[in-house]
Amino acid sequence: MNSNNKQVINHESMPKITVRSHDVDDNDGSKEQGNTHIFAIYPSSLSFENGSTITAEAFKASMSIEIKEVSIYHIRTNRERNIILGTLSMIAFLLPFCDTVYLPALNAITDSLKTSDTFVVISISIYLFMSGLFSLIWGSISDRFGRKYTMIVALTIFVLASIVCIFAPNIMVFIVSRAIEGGAVSSTLVIGQALMTDIYPEEKRGSITGFFFLPFNIGPVIGPLIGGPLSDTFGWRSTFVFLVICSFVVLVAMLIFVPETHQHFVQERFHKDNPSKRIIDAIYNKKPRFEKPWKSLTYLNDLTIIPYIAVSASTFATLYTSLSLSSTYLHQNPYNYSETIIGVLFVPCGVAMFTASLLGGWISDKASNYFGREKCPEGRLVPGLILSTCTPIGLMIYGWTFHYKTHLSGPLIGQILLSFGQAILEPAVSSYLTIKKPEEAAAICAVNTFANFCAAGVILTGAIPLESVIGTGPFFCLMCSINVFTIGFASILVVKCIKRRKHTVEPHNCM
Repeated sequence: MNSNNKQVINHESMPKITVRSHDVDDNDGSKEQGNTHIFAIYPSSLSFENGSTITAEAFKASMSIEIKEVSIYHIRTNRERNIILGTLSMIAFLLPFCDTVYLPALNAITDSLKTSDTFVVISISIYLFMSGLFSLIWGSISDRFGRKYTMIVALTIFVLASIVCIFAPNIMVFIVSRAIEGGAVSSTLVIGQALMTDIYPEEKRGSITGFFFLPFNIGPVIGPLIGGPLSDTFGWRSTFVFLVICSFVVLVAMLIFVPETHQHFVQERFHKDNPSKRIIDAIYNKKPRFEKPWKSLTYLNDLTIIPYIAVSASTFATLYTSLSLSSTYLHQNPYNYSETIIGVLFVPCGVAMFTASLLGGWISDKASNYFGREKCPEGRLVPGLILSTCTPIGLMIYGWTFHYKTHLSGPLIGQILLSFGQAILEPAVSSYLTIKKPEEAAAICAVNTFANFCAAGVILTGAIPLESVIGTGPFFCLMCSINVFTIGFASILVVKCIKRRKHTVEPHNCM
């Protein structure tokens, strides 16, 4: 710079910017305390020796800027969040509904496609395997590129695969299209749980997750209830026509009612549209990177995570196995029920899951507050683990009553108990995992989904041959023992965490 343009600045006369973070009212009426900061800035004009003056428009004299600090969980109204939650719950309904809508028609599919019961059951197993495998992929994609458009792509693939199922000429085309369906629809559960993490704070996540899982848990029941009469009246292919219609409606709802909620992208857009406000608690402080899908499997080495994923997977897998085999048992002697009656018989199980899902989320949040959210997050699992013991009890009743072909009330009681035990634990485990790994919510939910559905696929694949060798009662005894082990191991770890927290808090209180 030339010497005749030498800048002269009087630092004492420099204007100041006052930044005040106001008390922010959240939707519950509570307030977040704000702060005030004062910063010096460059002068509003620059004077040079030649007498010329340049005015800095952005920094006028007497300038005072007020910046409000807001929580990312309060930038939406309760109504907006409820609309998102309701839409996502409807979308999550697709996954179990798609798996069970054609269960009453398994015999009809076997006859129509001229195949065996084994191949038809394999179509269910492949669907479950692909749901688990692709959940890892959708989790990584949505963590990097956002929730909304990832879900839209997945739902579009699902609609196309369902159309292929309608016109499947043989069992191989049917199995392949079902595999694509399973891979695509798994996005609904993984991304849906990540969306809950994006828009709801930790203290509300248990109850909200319970509501989110409500349609998911009654999907296995609504599926046979609708699929049975459809198959009876119009043939088994009509169940997939109905599925295409439902999935298209869900896709349109996703486009209209669900915005992008990924906290990084929301924060960027919010700061651009509201320069006088600043989000203070977004999980993502920098642009997320795409992580290799299999990298999230490293969570299975974490002892604060794997025991609870294991208990979730064991209860889920045994529930799905019992639901899938019910149709076969009820078609045989001495029951010989039609597709319509079989669909109706799933209703008591659905009522149990509906009740348990709401109750599980609510008591999970209560337990979290009681044991201390930050010091002992495992505390929210206590009620769910205690009540999940209904699952092994139900498995014993279910297996042995079908083994001896007793009155129908026996298997129904067993099915109700094991359904209740699984559904009441599910919201607690899901909310716990997203609290432990908030920055990778979709990835950690993907691992849980992967474990659940792969475990269900493995058990269901081996169910028919193993059951034919050892019998129905002993087979479900084996399933019961797996559940007892996982529930017991997880409970021991939770008790140790609570005791450790107690020993940590007591000396602090004495000081």
